[in-house]
Amino acid sequence: MMKDCIIIGARTYGQVYFEYLKEFYNVIGFYDDDASLHGQLIDNVKVKGSVRDALENETDCSVLVPIGNNPVRVRILKEFEKSGFEIPSFIHTQTIIHSSVKIGRAVYILPGTNIMPLTEIGDYSMISMGVNIAHHNLIGKGCFFSQGTNIGASININEFAYVGISATLMTGIKNIGRNSLVGAGAVVIKDVPDNAVVAGVPAKILKYK
Repeated sequence: MMKDCIIIGARTYGQVYFEYLKEFYNVIGFYDDDASLHGQLIDNVKVKGSVRDALENETDCSVLVPIGNNPVRVRILKEFEKSGFEIPSFIHTQTIIHSSVKIGRAVYILPGTNIMPLTEIGDYSMISMGVNIAHHNLIGKGCFFSQGTNIGASININEFAYVGISATLMTGIKNIGRNSLVGAGAVVIKDVPDNAVVAGVPAKILKYK
């Protein structure tokens, strides 16, 4: 018998995760702080209310929060964890992850991802489809890697870093800063400071958050 779960976030990414999760969980509801979505059905599953409604009304279910905004996702997961809810990781069966890889709490990894040995992935991180992560990387909590991202070896990727679709972080760089953003298709060949937004080939700093 599949365990009950709820999904926080009822827009596009929540709907995508629903398609994966329903193979493994009995999804009993969506919750979203956008009141215009309340009462709607997503494949016959109701958007029941806000995040606060879920905290106050749900019991005995797992909670998954597939929201791309890193600080928001981490904040919500911590709220549910503090309230005693189970916040499991979701690692799709169609991944290749070496047994030496260390994975934190509430980490989400989608199909086609390949993670080489001796990498560590921090709590609350999201890794999309077809991501390639080399060895000896240290990935902080609350990071997001978009589809097709390529991560070289021995890089320290700090918390809340966001790496866009098909971006490449080359082996040889050492640090991707906290709360930084790497644009889609960028090729990063040198370290990225905290809060920097970089893009291009090779990637250059466009601005700071």
